[in-house]
Formats: sequence, C-alpha cells, structure tokens
Amino acid sequence: MFVLRTDGSFKFLNYWGNPTIMVQGEKNVNIKTVLKTSVAAAALMAVAAPAVVSPAQAELSNGNKNKLVMSGQIARSLVYQDNGQDASLFNVDGIDTATRLRWIASGQMTESVTVGGIIEMNMPRSNSTYSLGQRGTADTSTDAATWGMRKTEVTFAHKAAGKFYIGQGSAAGDGASTNSLGSWGPSMSAQGAGGAGSSAFVNSATNALTGITVGSATGQYDPGRIDRIRYDTPSFGGLKLSASLGANSQSGVGASYGGKFGGIQVSAGAFYQKSDGAAGNVDGTMGGSVAIKHDSGLSAHLGYTREDSRTGIIEGKEWHGGIGYAASLTNLGTTGFAVNYTRADDSTSIGDQGEILGLAVNQSISSVGTDVFLSYSRVSYDDTTATNYDDFSAIMAGTRLKF
Repeated sequence: MFVLRTDGSFKFLNYWGNPTIMVQGEKNVNIKTVLKTSVAAAALMAVAAPAVVSPAQAELSNGNKNKLVMSGQIARSLVYQDNGQDASLFNVDGIDTATRLRWIASGQMTESVTVGGIIEMNMPRSNSTYSLGQRGTADTSTDAATWGMRKTEVTFAHKAAGKFYIGQGSAAGDGASTNSLGSWGPSMSAQGAGGAGSSAFVNSATNALTGITVGSATGQYDPGRIDRIRYDTPSFGGLKLSASLGANSQSGVGASYGGKFGGIQVSAGAFYQKSDGAAGNVDGTMGGSVAIKHDSGLSAHLGYTREDSRTGIIEGKEWHGGIGYAASLTNLGTTGFAVNYTRADDSTSIGDQGEILGLAVNQSISSVGTDVFLSYSRVSYDDTTATNYDDFSAIMAGTRLKF
C-alpha cells in the first residue's frame, strides 16, 4: 500500500489487510469511509451550486405544462443625414429593426397537435421619428412614448394538416417580396439601406424642404401584419401555401419555397393581398421575390411589388435587387457585405421615380448574439414637375444585441 508522509511524499508498504491510509501521527482512516464522504460532499456541492442556463434556453413556468420563453433585442444607431442643403447627426433606436420584447408560449396538446402563442411588443423608443430641418430651423426628433403591439396571436399546428393562426401577425404572403439570403444585418433590408427617417427632399432651386419624404418616394407594398385568421399548408417538397382573412374582408394568399440544389440555396415567394375598404384608390397589392446563395458565400436577390388600382389612375410599382458576400473572416462570426438597388415608380404621383443605392457591411458576434454594422445610402427623386430635388444621403452605424 501507499503511505502518505507528513512531508508530502509517498512510501509503498507491502501491507495486506483492510484497505487503510496510514498517515504518520494520525489515526488510520478507512478508504471506504473517505470515498463515501467525498461522494456525499461532491453531491452536496452539485446541488448547492447555482445553475447556469443559456439565455436561449431560459424558460419560465406558471404551473401548467406549457413552456414560456422570453427573448428580445436592443437596437441603437448613429445616423448622419445630408439632404444637399443641411446635415445632422442623430442618435436613434433601430431603423429597420427596433428595440423589442417577446414572450413565446408552447405546449403539446396531443401527440400530433401543438399549441403556441406569441406576444411581441416594440418598446417605447428614443428618437423613433427624426428628420432634418432646413437652414435656420431646428432638426426634429420624437420619442415613442408608448409600447407598440407587433404580434399577439395563438397558433395550432398539426404535423400533417398544417398550421392555423388567430390574432395580430403576418398576413399571408408577408415577406414574400423581400426574400434574401445575405448577411448584411439590421442596417439594410432587401430594398436598400436605411437611415432616412421622416426626412424630406430639398428643392434644388430654392433650398427649401418639399413635401416629398424619402420614405414615400421609395415605398414598397409588402402585406405586413394585421389582425387576421391565417392558415398555412404543410411543406410539400419545400413549397408552402398560405391564406389569411382580416377585418373588412382584407384577404390574401401567399406561396413560399425553400430548397437547395447542389451548392446553391434557393428562397422564393409570391403574394396577392386585397385591400380593405379604407384603402381608397388601392384595390390590392401583389409581388414576389427570389434569392439564391452559393456555398462560397456569394448571394443575390431580386424582388417586385405593385399596387392594383380601383380606378386605374395611379398604380405604384417597385423593384429591387442586390448582391452580397458572407464569410468567416474572423473568429467572432460571419462578416457580410452587400450592395442593393431599388427603383420605385408612381409612388406619390404619376410619372415620378425614386431610386436608392445602398452599401452595407455587418459583423456578427455570435458568442453574444450581437451585430455591429455600417451602411451608406443615396436616394434620388424626380417627378413630372419643373422641380429639381437634391439627392439625399445617409450614413448609419450601430449595433443590435439579441437576448
């Protein structure tokens, strides 16, 4: 056996008998007793130690069998705008994405049916609306003082029969015209870089602000979110169909497809939505998009939306496209680059035209669910009047933390 000396050294003894540890100057201690004591102590430490739960797996319980997961994001941006006459820097909340909280509930109703629900709210935001003034006047910015309801719905999903929704959420075909597989983060959408806020174009001759805002001149016609009932079919080889019905017979249909062929990933969609009675001249909107991505990191997308007019007087049209590249250039996460172009015709009047050129780079920090981004956009506008409008530009730098 081994004997532990008081000086820390071991000595081997040819000893046969009960397994004991001989410690000089101390009483013999039985190995079995030591092992039992050690195991008990380890178990106690394991129970007493604080549990560490990943935020993505953190769950709350209210006493029934449903699970409740809480998540959200914090978005902040610095936006520098130049309307050709004046320039200013704004410290704002997110642009295309905002600071928000969500609660997601889920439960197993039967072996084949799951029930779910989501409450998602945009938080009150500082500088949620901002715009450039003109020389001699102040820039404006307005806080969102109230919570904004984004989603509140209950869902029932069957493995073979599809999924049923009731409540406020995406109408059928929402997102069908903005498919993209790029990695440019929150600084850019499929239509181009953000950062315009509610700013307006400047009359080149008078250097005065006009009534044409950057957003209205370059609008698109995606269905968005409404209070509705909705049904999605199961996926058939990557193809899924959906239909929804909202208030005032605001109905819509949509189709989406996702698949991969060799080294190329494909995502596509299309929609038609009939407007409600409050939409005035607009009878409905329609559109679609397709996006592809190669395993090398190269990607491209193309989309189109338009209005369907009741009177035929004015029908807005918009198309957009872009290319991107994503790669793991550092050990932080994916780095994405993108160039997007958007053109909108007849957005505010017959014969007008708005254009956006956007550039963006996004660095994902995957270990902490964070994006750091930088984008530049240049917007131009022309109409059939004699007015010339200065081009509008914006530089946006910011971050988004998901939790």
